[in-house]
Amino acid sequence: MIIIQLAGGLGNQMFQYALYLQLKNLGKEVRIDDAAGFIGDDKRAPALAVFGIEYDRPTKRELEQMLDSSMLPWQRVRRKLFGRNRKSYFEEDKLYHPEILTWDDIYLEGYWQTEKYFAPIADQVKSAYDMDVLWQYVRRQERRAPGSVLQDECGNGGKRKSLDEWLSYISSVESVGIHVRRGDYLMPKYRDLYRGICTEAYYREAMRVVKAEHPDCVFFLFTNDKEWAYTLTDAGDGQNAVEIVDPAEHQDYAELVLMSRCKHNILANSSFGWWASYLNRNDDKIVIAPDRWLNGWNCRDIYREDMRRIGV
Repeated sequence: MIIIQLAGGLGNQMFQYALYLQLKNLGKEVRIDDAAGFIGDDKRAPALAVFGIEYDRPTKRELEQMLDSSMLPWQRVRRKLFGRNRKSYFEEDKLYHPEILTWDDIYLEGYWQTEKYFAPIADQVKSAYDMDVLWQYVRRQERRAPGSVLQDECGNGGKRKSLDEWLSYISSVESVGIHVRRGDYLMPKYRDLYRGICTEAYYREAMRVVKAEHPDCVFFLFTNDKEWAYTLTDAGDGQNAVEIVDPAEHQDYAELVLMSRCKHNILANSSFGWWASYLNRNDDKIVIAPDRWLNGWNCRDIYREDMRRIGV
């Protein structure tokens, strides 16, 4: 049996479930532990049910056997005398390790951020992450939410667009989804990891590249730092509109769908935007990613063949 720990945000959970599907496809007995990875994390929770996804979970006994965590007195004494016999593997780097697909009897902790783990079943993975199903979910939530059409953040009395209005706008133009992630990336403990990668210069160069091929494009900014994102709104040079997308309800899910419906994507170094561009159905899409994904790590396997890497 193989047990995969579910952890992290939506994008990371999507990678973990994709690995689960590939292992199942290889005939493995696989379970997903969707509890342990969220202990002590009050900002994240299992997030895949909105796709209609179901998976097998380990029993308490199966977890205890795999992790040697039984609290029976004689088991605790044995561990104290002879050590723990934990059958687990923690992802130590960001590279693709094909041998993982051959293992059995192991508990896997990691994010597995590369399509190489599930490339043979790409169609099955894309079908699991059905953006139409997710869109119906966020629209239902929007209709149920009181006051879902709100005064905009500028305080000018304007009305925030509904989800359908955003989708219609994005679908009607040569849309470019830009993912700007800041927020937790700016916390002191992460500063060295992310510093100097997705800078203003990076975004402006990426926008210039897309405009050179699609002069009539419209940019749509998806961000958790709207105040900073306003610094990019002049990049249209009067010819290309730059819109900050602000869905009122269930923002993560709504933004994932809307980014995937853009004709092209400019990514932050985030698995969330990675999936939006992967699920983008445009055969002629431009996908731009930062040349470095993380400082101090070799992340070559996270890049796909359809990505253009820009370093500034």
